[in-house]
Parts: sequence; structure tokens; C-alpha cells
Amino acid sequence: MLISHKASYIIKIGTALAGRAIVSPLCLLPIQKKRVLFQSFREKQYACNPRYISEALERLCPGELEIGWAFRQPEKFAYLRERGIRVMQSGSWEAIQFALTAKVVCMNTYYKPTLPRRRGQYFLRTWHGGGAYKRVGSMTKMEWYDRVYIDMQQSGANLYLSSSKMFTDLVLRKSFGYTGEVMEEGMPRNDLLVRGAPEEMVRAIRERIGLKDGEHLALYAPTYRDDTQVHAFGLDYAALTDALSARFGGAWRAGFRSHHVTMYYEKGDNTHGALDLTDYPDMQELLLAADVLVTDYSSSIWDMSLAFKPTFLYCPDLDRYRAERDFYIDIHEWPFPLAADNAALAANIRGFDEEKYRADVAAHHARLGSCETGHASEAAARRIMQVCGVTEKN
Repeated sequence: MLISHKASYIIKIGTALAGRAIVSPLCLLPIQKKRVLFQSFREKQYACNPRYISEALERLCPGELEIGWAFRQPEKFAYLRERGIRVMQSGSWEAIQFALTAKVVCMNTYYKPTLPRRRGQYFLRTWHGGGAYKRVGSMTKMEWYDRVYIDMQQSGANLYLSSSKMFTDLVLRKSFGYTGEVMEEGMPRNDLLVRGAPEEMVRAIRERIGLKDGEHLALYAPTYRDDTQVHAFGLDYAALTDALSARFGGAWRAGFRSHHVTMYYEKGDNTHGALDLTDYPDMQELLLAADVLVTDYSSSIWDMSLAFKPTFLYCPDLDRYRAERDFYIDIHEWPFPLAADNAALAANIRGFDEEKYRADVAAHHARLGSCETGHASEAAARRIMQVCGVTEKN
């Protein structure tokens, strides 16, 4: 028997309320002032903004804070224990107790709705996208039951991070209805894209993903769709790499990276000879290693644009996506060449004007009111240190 979308969400809401009742006795435990919990992409990854804030804390106040990470597959991240990080199984009593006694909770998506927000805790929400592209939250066509469940996960923020003035206004204020403090210093995950990563770091990433010396990487990273798990968009990798070689020269490899929402469903389904990079731990490292990004409506276009690397949009379902979700700014006003099929994508690549692209991207940053400083990790880490009463060692 199939359960309707509405019934599914009502069940989720009831389960969340029941879960809060079960764990509520743990709220009698005292909050530990120097305990910090991190979560990334619903506890699937050690990545994105929480990773870079966590590592900034390790640099700025080593050994002063009890840093914990919860994961669905903690065995993949056991190496973090060597750095003194507490690695826990998502949903375990250990992780629940840690969450309910942590002074600071930092996450880039939603918090478990089964966990109460305790008075005296500090919630730092980073989100996981910059700029202002596809609509989220209340500015999409969400039903009331979706909204109630999202609110249960989204409530309780003391601080949000922002990448741009338009993100603050359209995403945080209007879409999420957030009225609290916003730190407009940029996305911590983008610091290295803004400042530039050391050559040896980029070289090591390229070696880990299997690129040969002299090979260029074209990363294909589509976002997810609300009504499907698998993206069979028919990108022609051979035509893509041929066009890139013709325009930029050299040998090219294509790589496929699934969105975190669908990563468990899509692995291996769309590679067709491309490097399968879905399991690679951190998208930002792939952007550092990539020479070109091909995507659609993903906010990774904002991240890549900060390094002024070429980004091409491949959007065969644009009309449908726009009708179902839509955008904050018309997609035709974005500075990234747009194609609806493989032939148009290849033509955009072959005719790419680098000088015009850089000027258009710079104007785009100005229009959105970019707040990227290249030092967002340290700014967020120092706020956590202030809340926890810890001073900088360096």
C-alpha cells in the first residue's frame, strides 16, 4: 500500500514528537560548556562549512574544546579520532547525549527533529549553498505539512552564516523567516577558493581521484530533483571532453559527482566512463582540483565562480524545474553559459569568451552583494570560542 506524501510527513511529525518525549530525560544532564557538536549533510559526510570551522578550531585553540562529529557510517571517519575528535554513530545514545549536552551545535542542513533544543545551547547554522539561485523553504511550493516538519528541523538558530547580501535577504529572511543574527563573512567552505589553495594540496587531491599528470578535470555535479532519485540526463561525456580539448587544449577527463541527497541511490548510475566521484569526501576539494564545472541549478556555481573558473549549465529539464521550484533570479541573468542539450553545451564551450566571462562573474558578485572574505572559517570558529569561553592559543 502506497502512503501519500501528506501522510508520510504527518507520520514524520508524529515520530519526531515521540522521539523528543523519549530523550527528554537527558535534558536533565548539565550542558558542557566546552563541548561542540558538528553535523554535515545529515551526518553523511565530513565536509562543507562544518568541516572547515571544525578544523579552524583545531588550529586556533588546539585541545581546548571537546569536538564531536556524528556520522551514519562512522567507520569511514575513524581517522578523525587520531586528532582527538570524538566520532559517534548517528542516532546512538552516545550521540544523542553528546548533542543534548553540547554547548554549541553547528550544522549545514537540518537538525534532527527528534532532539529538543535546550535553553543555554547555541545553534550555529551555516547552510550549504551560497549566492541566491534555486528557491528553498517557504518560497517554494511547500504544503503546510512540509513546512511544519521543516520548521521542526530548522528552528533554534542563534547565528546564521551568509555568503552574500542577497542570500541574507532572500534565503535567510524571506525563505526561512529567520530574524536573528547573521554573520556576513562568507561560506567557510569557500575560503580556499577565494584565497587560492596551495599547489601541493591541489596536486594531492588530483592524485587521489586518479588524474594523470597533465590531465584536466571537467566535473559534472547536478543538483537533485524534488520528485526523483536518479538523474538520467544523458550528458555526452565524449562530446564534452572533445569540446573542452578543442577550446582549451590538452587532455580532459570527466568526473561525475552526485548530490548528497541522492548519493546513496546514484552511485555508478551516471558515470558512463567518467570518474565516479560521488564517494569523494568533500565537494570543495573537487572544485579545487577541477578546471571546469558542468552543473545545472546547484549553488556550486557560486563556489566555483569565486575562483573564476569556467562553469557551464546543462539544463535539459529547465521548464519543468522552473515550474516546480523556480529561481530567485532568472536563470538567463546568471553569468554562466546555459544549454538545454549536448549540442548547445559543446557550442558554448567552443565559443567560450574568458575575458567576458570574468567580467560577467565579477558583476554578478557585485549584484548579489558578495560577502566572501576568504576568512569565514576563522570568523565562525572565533564566535564558537567566545560562546565556549575559550581563548586563542596562537
